[in-house]
Amino acid sequence: MRCLRAVALFAGLCGCTALPAAAQATGLVVRNAGVAQGVTLGVVYGRGREKASTGTSRSDAVGARLTAGLGPIGASVGVARTWFDPTGIAKTHRDEVTATAALTVFGGPLVPLKVSWQVGGARSLGSDQAWRGSLGLGAALAIPAAVLSIKPWIAPRFDYLGHQTVRGSRIKPALAAGVEFGLLTGLGLQVEYDSRLGWDGGSGPVPGIGIGISHHFR
Repeated sequence: MRCLRAVALFAGLCGCTALPAAAQATGLVVRNAGVAQGVTLGVVYGRGREKASTGTSRSDAVGARLTAGLGPIGASVGVARTWFDPTGIAKTHRDEVTATAALTVFGGPLVPLKVSWQVGGARSLGSDQAWRGSLGLGAALAIPAAVLSIKPWIAPRFDYLGHQTVRGSRIKPALAAGVEFGLLTGLGLQVEYDSRLGWDGGSGPVPGIGIGISHHFR
């Protein structure tokens, strides 16, 4: 019942255009921290900043995502809004829908280290029809404690930027990493970093950080 209520709540959030969201979206960290069993509902904020000789480019993004895991397979869906403030260009924003799918290739219930492949994508809801796809490998280490669990993770990947102006190749290497803190109540806090948030500033890719809050329904 708790899982069903979480799904119903997320559906309501997605139906509200005032609340953007998610996981793979431009301006948010591409998270690949392994497959968590059960259902998780979370919100996330991302901040990007790139300083160049021509000025400083910034982005702010907010999102929500619903993640489900069963055995070695996991998936997530979400929505997001990102505000862009690039150097020398007027401010804009983008709304997106997102989705990811993950497969654990190493690790199990009694193994603290988990390695998983993840594929994902985000599609703009605007007239520009820009989209972003990614494929990467993530490694996460669960460190249990009496009250608080700690899970650091790192995930190299390749991004593909479609239907948008890019510098050089559309295929871009990137690296994300973070730490997740979890309480026995199911409440979680995520702190993350990404070398490429999916858009370019004055001189190159914009890196950024993210922070998220989630609740895990077992």
